[in-house]
Amino acid sequence: MIRKKTTLRLFAKDITGDLMKDRQEVVVNWRAGQLILDEPSFNGGKDIGPDPFTTVLSGLVGCTLTTLRMYIKRKGWNITDIHCSVNMLQEAEPFKTSVFRTVSFGQPVTGEQKERLLWIAKNCPVARLLQGEINIDTRLSDDPSVPAGTGNYPSGGQSSFDDTNNDPAE
Repeated sequence: MIRKKTTLRLFAKDITGDLMKDRQEVVVNWRAGQLILDEPSFNGGKDIGPDPFTTVLSGLVGCTLTTLRMYIKRKGWNITDIHCSVNMLQEAEPFKTSVFRTVSFGQPVTGEQKERLLWIAKNCPVARLLQGEINIDTRLSDDPSVPAGTGNYPSGGQSSFDDTNNDPAE
């Protein structure tokens, strides 16, 4: 069977966020509710929710654990307790991010199971996303109700300006 490459949106409804005047926390709206993201106090926030980096790494933890759970259940293995820890390191010159992840189990696991579980963890959907090529097309719009990836600036077929040598905050 030959599979054709398909491009599709992962979410039927966009994930949105709002930042209110004089506040650091962001209210993120997703399909079933809201999530508060905030910065730690040393960064101007109140630390009432995870910061954006914590949220990205939390997604990796959640995907790793649920993917392993589904696989273990399908195999009928008696592995009930799974732990995953992650952290990251950022280097400035050249800019590089390394994510470190360790998975451990509360029960003895055979060498063959370890080999397969490591492969499953390395290939969970969020790990694949983070290791793959990612392009972020950012546009501006005068209308907050337009779908992600649309807007009135830049106009026409232009893609967003990307100049990694200049700091736009300067």
